[in-house]
Amino acid sequence: MNHSPVESAIAEWIAVLGETAVDTSGSGNFGACTMGTSRHIPAVLQPTNHEQIVAVLQIANRWRVALYPISTGHNWGYGSANPVEDGCAVLDLSRLDRISDFDPDLGVVTVEPGVTQGDLRKFLDRHDARYLVPVTGAGPTCSLLGNALERGYGITPITDHFGAVTNIEAILPDGSLYQTPLTELGGREVDGLFKWGVGPYIDGLFSQGNFGVVVKMTIALAPAPETVTAFFFSTKDDAKLEALVPTVRQVLRTLGGSVVAINLLNSQRMLSMMTPFPEDKAIDGVLPADDVNSLAKSHGIAAWSGVGAIYASREVARAARRTLRRLLGPVTDRLVFVDRRKVGTARNLARVLPGKLSTRIRGMADTLSGALDIMHGTPNDVALALAYWRSGTMPKANTPKDPARDGCGLIWFAPLVPIRAQDVRRYVDMIESICPQHGVNPLITLTTVNDRCFDSTVPLLFDRTDAEATVRANACYQALYEAGKKEGFLPYRLNIDAMDTLNAQGSVFTRLARQLKAAVDPNLILAPGRYVPRCTRSDQ
Repeated sequence: MNHSPVESAIAEWIAVLGETAVDTSGSGNFGACTMGTSRHIPAVLQPTNHEQIVAVLQIANRWRVALYPISTGHNWGYGSANPVEDGCAVLDLSRLDRISDFDPDLGVVTVEPGVTQGDLRKFLDRHDARYLVPVTGAGPTCSLLGNALERGYGITPITDHFGAVTNIEAILPDGSLYQTPLTELGGREVDGLFKWGVGPYIDGLFSQGNFGVVVKMTIALAPAPETVTAFFFSTKDDAKLEALVPTVRQVLRTLGGSVVAINLLNSQRMLSMMTPFPEDKAIDGVLPADDVNSLAKSHGIAAWSGVGAIYASREVARAARRTLRRLLGPVTDRLVFVDRRKVGTARNLARVLPGKLSTRIRGMADTLSGALDIMHGTPNDVALALAYWRSGTMPKANTPKDPARDGCGLIWFAPLVPIRAQDVRRYVDMIESICPQHGVNPLITLTTVNDRCFDSTVPLLFDRTDAEATVRANACYQALYEAGKKEGFLPYRLNIDAMDTLNAQGSVFTRLARQLKAAVDPNLILAPGRYVPRCTRSDQ
């Protein structure tokens, strides 16, 4: 009896990994996707060590069956655990979850793909290590390695998570182990302390690429400072945005080192954090401007709100608060500073106040506590509730949120925007014009990635059970991409359905990337189409 290449590969994978580590029953949770996208996944493979990964790759090459590596598969809003192309077997690396080579003096640690933000926090706490986990709003169950390789960022002192990666180990498509030159020369320890090593910087190929299966990553951690103080500010007048934007830039340049990142959020984004979606007020899925203003007023939400944190000694923090009052005061209506002590005081106050007032203060304290935990490098899923605003079933208490599993509709549009007043206004106008045309509410966050550039995360939220709403949300992403391309606002990260945007006619980048891919992976068995368009004859 003749078997197809996929069937033959699966039989060999079972022989190597065992039946329990090869799932051919259907994609199951791996196929769930907040984008509403569907992929055919013939098998999910779950190796537990590097030797098994080598064997899996060799079998894939022999039968020309493509593999798609994932860390934990929680790439929500960008494709979750789904491959770029149909027919790829998912290589689930979540069982590789070891933490090693932690240096408590120098603050570097090596992690495997399955190590989550929550895992590292527990590890550091067990070792009484005063370092911050490079957290994101995606929650404790998300992979550190996966986020860093996608060039994720956060608001803790090392905001650029791939920038903190000092060393990578990867298994290439032919099964050979890639290590950096310093490690090969015997300098593994110093290799983990210095990002660039020696010679051409090849580690970058494994970031937003498909050149190997990354199995280890060494990352530098930010030390916990003496104090962490959150600051919140707002302006009721949308017209003050033009004055607020350059002030944010000035704050970062003046207080660099103690204030490392600032978020700006429009009123609709704040509403999504404070109230259930008012379905009865929506017209074709979109809240009218009058209702947005009314709801914002009833919840005390300004046109623009901002949040940041001061990481410093007590003396420096006091000086930073004075500077923030001087800089932000003229362009904001409100500026408050909050730390864990103040949150504790609010909770104590809530215990003695009556009825609704007690409930309101307790809810505010809980929200602030969640935000402060993230600023302290302790992951939580408070921000993840956003994904459930338009659809999805919130899981039971003590069950981790999983937007893909729980039916949420979410696509992230994440373009880069210069920190210039006129550019930010053009960008906001673009978002507020296009989103409602596709039944999507314009929720805008602008996060500083440095003192020159915002990354704006716009969650395109929709009802995933509604086929028409799903189509419209995906069309919204495409419309935003095309408009952003004309205006100069392009994403720093792509979802699995947007990879073709890199396939530009005559692009030197595309040609070079294809040539490198063909040299490293001639059978195209590793994550085909992921950031590197498929090769053509002329590229080889």
